[in-house]
Amino acid sequence: MVLFVPRASAGNPLARAMCGGLALALLFVIVLPSPVGAVLGGPERVYFPETGHTLAYGFLEFWLRNGDVPIFGYPLSEELSEQGTTVQYFERAVFEWHPEVSPEWRVQLRRLGAEATRGRFDRAFLPTEPADNTACRYFVETQHNLCHGFRWFWERFGGVRIFGYPISEELTEDGLTVQYFERARLEWHPAQRGTAGEIQVTRLGEWAARRIAAERAPLAQPPDVPVFTPALFPRAPGLVRTPPAGAPVGEAKWIEVDLSDQALRAWEHDRLVFWTLVSTGLPQYPTPTGTFRVYVKLRYERMRGGTPGIDYYDLPNVPHTMYFYLGYALHGAYWHNNFGHPMSHGCVNLPLDAAAWLYDWTPVGTAVWIHP
Repeated sequence: MVLFVPRASAGNPLARAMCGGLALALLFVIVLPSPVGAVLGGPERVYFPETGHTLAYGFLEFWLRNGDVPIFGYPLSEELSEQGTTVQYFERAVFEWHPEVSPEWRVQLRRLGAEATRGRFDRAFLPTEPADNTACRYFVETQHNLCHGFRWFWERFGGVRIFGYPISEELTEDGLTVQYFERARLEWHPAQRGTAGEIQVTRLGEWAARRIAAERAPLAQPPDVPVFTPALFPRAPGLVRTPPAGAPVGEAKWIEVDLSDQALRAWEHDRLVFWTLVSTGLPQYPTPTGTFRVYVKLRYERMRGGTPGIDYYDLPNVPHTMYFYLGYALHGAYWHNNFGHPMSHGCVNLPLDAAAWLYDWTPVGTAVWIHP
């Protein structure tokens, strides 16, 4: 049996890892479909009394996975057909369904930021040079900078996929510091500094929905459709807003791995700042429970283990690896997309973009709390 030995603990034979990959029989699994009639462990359709509309199927799953109310708001319409495309309006976005493309891109967000600023040529919208500031990121695609809190929010809550590229610099409108993106506008609310409301997504969906006034009328709750509550969706990791009992909330930064939900959440004291579905250890290779600390970070790592002919794996360039106990690590997984289900030899597999964000956010010494 060939075992991987993490470089930081090569002198300790107990630190040999067997958790980098999957059992051989699982190497070719890409996605296990959800049970028929279920979205992330819950119903296929829900009703929102706040606006009198329902949300279902692919749009519901996208809404749950990518930020729900804080990012998109409540639905303002039912699904509609516009020029042959199925769409749905929300307070902060408009969803479009594109069945002709690959599954991960079938739900796309309308370019509301670009629509709302069409024809604007004031200074903030003109191409600019890269800022001489390490807190900023420059985008050659649109020749604009993204800095400080807006950059953190953009990177944390979906980046290009959700907001698009920046199409302006920061500017002041209605007494607020704002910045426009292809699909959104972000606002800074300094009076709410340190809370989840400090940076907010503008309600451009409401602006766009003015053209469909008749379809916005509230509807009665259908008799067979439940009212939305987070408890309906146990496999939607972002719906947890309060740390569980026993959590290390005294830590400035800590990582929670919830084995029951197959979810990872990053917290700053008692404030949730990040979440993602993960894949932890299979029953025969359980992920250890308890409180640990990240003791080494490696941008890339090679992981090998298992029994030849049974479950052997050899995975080069495993990205964003962070060891927290012996040879057990948090790391990106490029060999499967079945997050939300146990898949590993004990490590915590993350989607690649989530692993990259977590790696940058996590200093050595960060607490990792793993619980059933």
